[in-house]
Amino acid sequence: MTATLGELVSGDALRSAYGVRAKRVDEKTITAASAKALELKRRAEEHDGWVLAKKNKSSLRMQRAKPEDRQLEDDVWSLFYRMGFKEMNLDRNLMLTGKEGSSKRQLDVFAKDNETVFIVECTHSRDGGAKSIKGLLDKIEAIREDVIAAVRAKYGREAKLKVKLAIATRNVEIRVADRERAATAKVPIITEADIEYFQRLTGLLKVAARYQFLGRYLRDEKVEGLRTSLPATRGRVGNTTFYSFLISPHDLLRISYISHMGRTSNDDFQTYQRMVKPSRLKSIGAFIDEGGTFPTNIVVNIKRESLRFDIKERYGDTATGMLELPGQYGCAWVVDGQHRLYGYAYAGRDADEDRSVVTVLAYENLPARDEIEMFVNINTQQVKVARNLVNELISNLNINDEDPRKRLEAICARTVLNLGADKTSPLKDRILTIGSEKSNWKCLTLTSLVDGLEGNNLIGNVQRPSGRNGAAILQPGPLGHLSAEPEKFIRKSQRSLQLFLGLFAEGAPEHWALGDAKGGYLCTNLGLRAVLVLLRKLIGFVEQDGTRVVSMSPEEMVELVEPYARPVVQFFARASASEVAYFRNRGSSLVSVDQNAMQMLAIVAASRTDFDLPEIKAYLESQDAAGTEQARDMILEIHKILYDDIVATLKAEFGEVRDAWWITGVPKQVRIDCDVRYNTEGDTSRDRWQSLNLIDYSQIVVYEGNWDLFKERYNFYGKGAKAKLARWIGRISRLRNITMHVEKGPLSRDEVEYVRSVHALVKRHIEGGETVDGKTQMLFDEPPEQRGAS
Repeated sequence: MTATLGELVSGDALRSAYGVRAKRVDEKTITAASAKALELKRRAEEHDGWVLAKKNKSSLRMQRAKPEDRQLEDDVWSLFYRMGFKEMNLDRNLMLTGKEGSSKRQLDVFAKDNETVFIVECTHSRDGGAKSIKGLLDKIEAIREDVIAAVRAKYGREAKLKVKLAIATRNVEIRVADRERAATAKVPIITEADIEYFQRLTGLLKVAARYQFLGRYLRDEKVEGLRTSLPATRGRVGNTTFYSFLISPHDLLRISYISHMGRTSNDDFQTYQRMVKPSRLKSIGAFIDEGGTFPTNIVVNIKRESLRFDIKERYGDTATGMLELPGQYGCAWVVDGQHRLYGYAYAGRDADEDRSVVTVLAYENLPARDEIEMFVNINTQQVKVARNLVNELISNLNINDEDPRKRLEAICARTVLNLGADKTSPLKDRILTIGSEKSNWKCLTLTSLVDGLEGNNLIGNVQRPSGRNGAAILQPGPLGHLSAEPEKFIRKSQRSLQLFLGLFAEGAPEHWALGDAKGGYLCTNLGLRAVLVLLRKLIGFVEQDGTRVVSMSPEEMVELVEPYARPVVQFFARASASEVAYFRNRGSSLVSVDQNAMQMLAIVAASRTDFDLPEIKAYLESQDAAGTEQARDMILEIHKILYDDIVATLKAEFGEVRDAWWITGVPKQVRIDCDVRYNTEGDTSRDRWQSLNLIDYSQIVVYEGNWDLFKERYNFYGKGAKAKLARWIGRISRLRNITMHVEKGPLSRDEVEYVRSVHALVKRHIEGGETVDGKTQMLFDEPPEQRGAS
């Protein structure tokens, strides 16, 4: 006696079952002979957890949330239905009867299409955390032979169905031993992140998402029903083999795979594609339905070696013959043409009746590096690739690169991406990746955080060889790993950052949740850049006694620095709006980031007498509160002198009739901005040009031929382009903004001295009229502008 399966449904019965399974609640109708009896029944049902959904004349519609275990089963079942599996179990009572007819085992989800059968066992955890799946693995091992026998008995061996048993989990942390055992047994684990990912993908690709799913979980496994032979031409470019052929788009869809830059629980270091756009797929589907065809190739990389190709004729390095495509899902990775290919999933044509073909250029087992470089090259010639995408591509491309600098960039990028995906991370869902939209909550960029990790050498740094022929090496930083394995670098640095940033997320939760909304600072690009500098400084301090943080576990490292980070956490937990603005309004340059980090360190020093870093003492001594007050008065005087001189000079040159000097001598945009301020202020007793800002003067003096009128009094730098010779006005304007806003902090002593120098020169040459010689540099500039950190 062979093994057998219980009741399965298809067609209309399957659609009806989906209508029930897809709901998030159970429903039932209660009736009674009288209103009073109906009310009593309602109260009884409500006592059991049911709630009133709809009140009819003589009946009540009640509903209740499904139990968590059944909800997971229904979510998995519904996903398979939406992906286009045609035959499935009706409910959770599907039974498998063993070969001898005595043993019966219940199956959670059964789904069949033309080539495959998927059987999924589900498990969840109400409270989260680690949970063993050993019991499910034992069950799968025990029923595997009976399942295969039952499928063959029902559908026949000639159907060549591939049978796959899997486990679906929700809110479960799989133990390492169980994960390894599942991998050995080839039992895929479908997590809640995978379910969510494929639900979204099904919304985009419709039933074609099934091939993405099968390509993921049946990768490298042979499926006899997929084998396809077709006429093709084979050629070579250098050492690369390629094939050109025509194929049904539906046959190509079955073996194609696109690795999207989307959230998924699997680490895929070769991922590179952008999420497809449904609006574009819809328009392509309509184009196909109208009889449209595509003249250009779909480019794929068949990731198998030694494809079978029976040669019929040769033409030098080119040959024609029959190509056998592998019987494996996901073996043809789409390099270019994903929208054209997946547009057929949106077309109204029935796959069994459609006779259309697409032209394909297929490479044979192209290395991942070459494949990604080809994708970038194709897309940069057609559509600009966003910088965040390029960073994600480079991280994937270089994860094991021989160049230690590229390897470090890849480790840093993967660490940041993992921080955004890990459910235990304080940055979960807060890092912008391709396909996601910016919000106050999700406002962090991969580029900024990677730059922060690299700039502070937290994960590692590249050390140049001492001799001529020595090779550069990747030296691990305090969050790095002493081994040379990138994966260990990533795991340790990710865990270290999660724990350290968790101090801020848990200690100042309301502030952390703001992101870059009004009043928020810590969980922004600039805030985290300053926090990373803070971490580097704290590690440097605790290592003064010879401690090596790189040798510690993440937990030990955070325990060591936490007492010094705590004052900063407490500050932001209770900081006022003006105190937060003190940090937020400093600017977006790296100089501003460093200044904010130094201010955080000053907070630590004020709370802990043992925190005596020399640079903190120097920083505090460099701040000049009294000098800032003096600088403000000097800047106000500079402003008045410039106003009087510029207006008088322009009036003398262009005349005052019909405000000719204003129209001719002042740039149009400056006049427009000034008019806006004038109209907003509403003070009719003043002239409109009295609303000029200090920064406007830097544009006026270099406007068209104006520099010849001013250079003998305004050129404090000597030689150079006129725009640069007037840059001191812009610098004074920026310092004015600081002196006029207390929350931006005092000027440094160097900044106060700069104001004094400018004030003296303005008094002497502009107000006093003493001519500059145009060759001598009398003003020495501030440090060069730093690269932005946002």
